[in-house]
Amino acid sequence: MLGRGDVIGGFEIQGVVRSGPRGVVYEAVEGGVGRVVALRVLDLRLSHDPAFVERFRQQAWPEHPHIVSVFEAGEWDHGLFVAMQLIRGDTIAEMLARGGLDQSRALAALTEVASALDSAHKRGLAHGWVRPEAVLFDEDGWTWLVDFGLFPGTANPAADRAAFAALARTCLGKRSVPRGSWETASALMTAVSDRLDAQPDGGGWRRRLRRGAPPPQ
Repeated sequence: MLGRGDVIGGFEIQGVVRSGPRGVVYEAVEGGVGRVVALRVLDLRLSHDPAFVERFRQQAWPEHPHIVSVFEAGEWDHGLFVAMQLIRGDTIAEMLARGGLDQSRALAALTEVASALDSAHKRGLAHGWVRPEAVLFDEDGWTWLVDFGLFPGTANPAADRAAFAALARTCLGKRSVPRGSWETASALMTAVSDRLDAQPDGGGWRRRLRRGAPPPQ
């Protein structure tokens, strides 16, 4: 693991944000600019996967109000790294572990993630690992989808939709979200939207989403 003061690709490590089986995320400062970023150093094994490395080099990074921005992606002596927007907050996985994700917030988050995925899919991009660990809430409660295209295997919209279905069942409960309701992207959006409408502040979440939505394509 890297320590404070180590430099990768012009980014100086300040400390660890979180770590896991996919690699380590550090807080870092971009030299010459002073911008504070989240620097994901990918698991070393991925740099030995020729197919993944080639895809990584050609990866396009989607832009959306609920997708973390990528500033730079590159290679260093010990693998691959991605410098991205630093989001301070908790993942859905962390909130679920503490029992702190109520249904209204879960519904809003699912709607925002669905919007992000739909936008990326329309641009021919897929996430590849839509899991509770890949969804962050910042300190203001805004939802962020992280780590687009940073996982081995072929990323495609169909796999994203299936993973989103599992995410919804994890957040809302299997009994609340029958498996058959989530067979297509349109069904996903409809089901989540219908449940959001039933919430006391459903309209408020919709207005917030519209304010942050990208322009029509």
